[in-house]
Amino acid sequence: MSWKSGAGPGSYFQLKIGGFGIYFKSDQNGIIPVLRRRYGRFSGAGGADFRFEVSEAPGRREPFKPAIIPARDSLVVKRGDFRAELDLRTGKGTLEAAPTEQCLDAFLRSFLSARLLASGGLMLHSAGIVKKGCAYLFLGKSGAGKSTLSKLAAAGGAEVISDEINLLRPGKGGFRVYGSPFWGEMRADGRPGSWPLGGIVLLKKAKANRVLPCSKPAALKLLLRCLLNFDKSPGTAERVLENSFSLLGGVKFSGLEFTKTGAGFLELI
Repeated sequence: MSWKSGAGPGSYFQLKIGGFGIYFKSDQNGIIPVLRRRYGRFSGAGGADFRFEVSEAPGRREPFKPAIIPARDSLVVKRGDFRAELDLRTGKGTLEAAPTEQCLDAFLRSFLSARLLASGGLMLHSAGIVKKGCAYLFLGKSGAGKSTLSKLAAAGGAEVISDEINLLRPGKGGFRVYGSPFWGEMRADGRPGSWPLGGIVLLKKAKANRVLPCSKPAALKLLLRCLLNFDKSPGTAERVLENSFSLLGGVKFSGLEFTKTGAGFLELI
């Protein structure tokens, strides 16, 4: 299979997610149309950081839990319905996957979580909202109100990046938030783009809207709890802490108690 040209209509597709260009090419007919349909808003031209030759794999097999196996110059990302192998020196690899949105979502979440960590970033369970050109991330354990807050913000005219998963990477001017196609209850198809990170807010439902101070130990505890990481190899925990401390040192953290009666909390951010 040549990287220079497709084998036919719809035989290749390039994504731009989290600042990474990811190119997929296949001589088969099943996976590329699914990628185009699911991630069409995130298609992007230009240079590709990673290139995958794609083939179709059988459906569910055990074990069905995502796993990441890094080596010095290579990376394996696998689950019961996909397996990807990447040469980190060339950025080229192979992907065997079932031609379903659920499978490709799982692969991309796993793969991007690993590459974000390697680049100094994080993938966070969070709600992301844009205000005055900056992105604010709202962290909270399950039931804290991330989707509720996102719906209220959208109803109040704010731009919601995602109500479920947001991507962070360091840049020249500090951390930036990247739009992702991964959503929760709002079931949107994603917001491409990136924004400077304005702050991170620890979320809690209450009877009144109120901003609270946030200690660094409390921020770190919730940050680690909301982190998506499928890599259990030696050294990963150290990298997670390094990235988290870098974020804690360069970004404002605060707490927010908010009500479900409207988007008045936006005025406090």
